Amino acid sequence: MKLYMDESGNGNASQPLIVGAVEIDEDPEEIEQRIQELYRRLSARWSLDGLPSFEEFRKKGFHASGDPVEVSGPFRELMQDLAFRVYLVLTDRTDARAGDTEVEKLGFMYEHLLGDLLIRHRERSELLCFIEQNDSIRQLVSNLPESAVRRAHGKLGRATALPQLKIVMAAKTEAMSMAIIDYIMMFVSRWVRSGRITDPTNRDYRAFREVEPFISVLYSLEHGLISSRKLRLH
Repeated sequence: MKLYMDESGNGNASQPLIVGAVEIDEDPEEIEQRIQELYRRLSARWSLDGLPSFEEFRKKGFHASGDPVEVSGPFRELMQDLAFRVYLVLTDRTDARAGDTEVEKLGFMYEHLLGDLLIRHRERSELLCFIEQNDSIRQLVSNLPESAVRRAHGKLGRATALPQLKIVMAAKTEAMSMAIIDYIMMFVSRWVRSGRITDPTNRDYRAFREVEPFISVLYSLEHGLISSRKLRLH
């Protein structure tokens, strides 16, 4: 099974810190091919030549916070046609269990999420996880196969067979399916910053509602479960 993971809000104290994972329900290679094809088609749009955000997209691929609407609109439409599940853990940075530094908090959240996913998929032989290249968390990522398994065993209360966890750091242009979690986290972050408003006239809430059906778990370290497949906000 393939997972695509990323983090959001790191280095920006005004935003919640989020770690998320996308689990593809369809053939992962087919999904990747469809996203790559959309990238190629959009990159060829000469009418956007010279637009800085578009030129950045051409170089680095989809990026939720920077993509112009001519890129983000088609990608959001494509997401609605894909079959995937999303798992997210977030913090407002006040939970002492997660550590003091940003990297420690991210490590705690990656271990938390991957430990749960190892348990959820313990009948499988392998989980292959792609994480976006980021030098600041490279050491953290290298420790994840061992630390996530240790966390899963601790939660189960015993040592038992779990899938082999393989971690690959890749650029977004090499694994464009990572853009899915990037977009989901942006919508979740904006909604959380709005105070988790549930007013349909609020744009951030409407954007969250657009992606909530894909969310299997949205969990806050401080406030517990926010949304799940069994607990929807609407």
